[in-house]
Amino acid sequence: MPSKRRRSSASEGISFPSAKRARTRNSLDHLSDLSDELLIRILHNVPIQTLIKCQRLSHRFYTLAGDSQIWKNLYYNRFVLPRALRIPGPKTDSALHFSSRSSKWLDDNTLLGKKTNWKGQYKLRYNWSIGACEVQEIHVADRPSVPSMLVKLAEGVVLTIDKGDGLRAWGLKGRELIASCALQEDVIPTCLAVDEESKDHQLGIAVGFMDGGWGTWRLNIVGKEFVDVYKHPPSSNGMLSAVAYANPYILTITDSQLLSLYTFTPAPTPPIIDEDGEVAGEEQETIQGTETPAPLDAGPHLLASLKSHTSWPPLSLSIRTTSSTIIASIAYSLPTYYSGYTIGLQELHLSTTTGTITFSRLSSALPQGFSSLLSSPTPSSPSSGASSPAPGNRRNEGMGSNTRPTTLSYSHPYILATHPDNTLTLYLCTSTASTLHISPGTKLWGHTSSVSSAEITARGKAVSVSTRGNELRVWELEGGFSSSTPSKNRRLNRRDTQAGDRSVKIRPESKDGEIEHAQGRSGVLEEYSEEVGAQKRWVGFDDEMVIVLKESEQGTQALMVYDFT
Repeated sequence: MPSKRRRSSASEGISFPSAKRARTRNSLDHLSDLSDELLIRILHNVPIQTLIKCQRLSHRFYTLAGDSQIWKNLYYNRFVLPRALRIPGPKTDSALHFSSRSSKWLDDNTLLGKKTNWKGQYKLRYNWSIGACEVQEIHVADRPSVPSMLVKLAEGVVLTIDKGDGLRAWGLKGRELIASCALQEDVIPTCLAVDEESKDHQLGIAVGFMDGGWGTWRLNIVGKEFVDVYKHPPSSNGMLSAVAYANPYILTITDSQLLSLYTFTPAPTPPIIDEDGEVAGEEQETIQGTETPAPLDAGPHLLASLKSHTSWPPLSLSIRTTSSTIIASIAYSLPTYYSGYTIGLQELHLSTTTGTITFSRLSSALPQGFSSLLSSPTPSSPSSGASSPAPGNRRNEGMGSNTRPTTLSYSHPYILATHPDNTLTLYLCTSTASTLHISPGTKLWGHTSSVSSAEITARGKAVSVSTRGNELRVWELEGGFSSSTPSKNRRLNRRDTQAGDRSVKIRPESKDGEIEHAQGRSGVLEEYSEEVGAQKRWVGFDDEMVIVLKESEQGTQALMVYDFT
């Protein structure tokens, strides 16, 4: 030790770099001197794993690696470009190149034109693609509902209605009850619909009842209150089994298949012609300069009433608008001889100017090779491709593959049917000014138990839930019809030939990031108890969440909220 001190004192005034300082000098920092623009250009070309690591380096890199244009580009390449490549027709590199000035990305145009957290949007879509989410529970009832509780999801609000608790609204952000409205004692709700085009934080709601009547409400989301708008009197036509609402139109159907279309727009009054052939009272109205307005609380009038003897439940009602037409549709199951059941669709076209029905048309998804009882194949009939099976074999095959649907979800151009044999069937509707066509059904495999409910959107995104157990699946079905015909070497593998790889099983996570029921004997027992005791009666979803109505073995009911944010 003394020798070291002497040598140190003898060397005063001479600086010897330490080992730590020498390493710093040899590893020069080439990045700190670069401008933010150059660093962002570099970060545009690194993998996403490296980009996430860069955000942990410093406050500067956290800001630069989270730049909106970087994540907007990543979002486009991962989620928008694959959809664009599925569009038929020739494609050029310039047409598919990312542009931040693009005004519309297919159906993602709602994200453009406003300040968007593109990293958050990327994370949201990525969680959907792998089924990763957090789950919470909202307790809604201590007893079972007879008939079952009805549920709808819209604008971040879950609407529930039953005989005992009436109409209620639950906010998903606070997971709390925000509004409630009691029903009359003598009414039993049987169907529920929400106006999807509602604006200004107002939701239009239509409810059908067992006595054949129906009513409309308006939910003020900001004011957290229901407003009773109209109550239609009971009808002798029977219980309402479905309702659709698109203000000012209401579409209802009874359990006896009586379809009725109403409008709240006042019916045009025919003019009164006097003896001179002129409109009576026209001169007086011109002098006064006023016209008698229609009363605000005027009830609806009936536009059309149709009766069917061939349609079978389940069914789904829809009202959609185009630039010049309002289309009221009903999708229903249709029994056939060879194929068991198929799907039928009827459209009522209304003029947007007069509100009157212009025409109606029908279509069905009859399978290929269908023939009526009066026709029989002959040896001289031409063949198209492979030889068709014998009538008896074709009947058995059809009856086994197309059982009667248990539920139908229709969101143009898709119809999704669930079956008791753990499968779903997807249909594509083509509706033009002159034709209406439904493609043959595409079988979807993936569930291991009976599917109780499913919902689909116009973009081909669907969610399905099993009757019992925690099996909840997300389906990306857009552009998937090209693979509906299996190849010869894959014909025997059902999961490969019929869209088995299009679904992802939702994997709920707890707050600490661990998959629920993933480890330990207690987790297995809890999962088994959940599968045996609970029933899933309804499923709905929006861009961020999936909502499932669960009824436990004890009769309590809860809303399971699967949050993908």
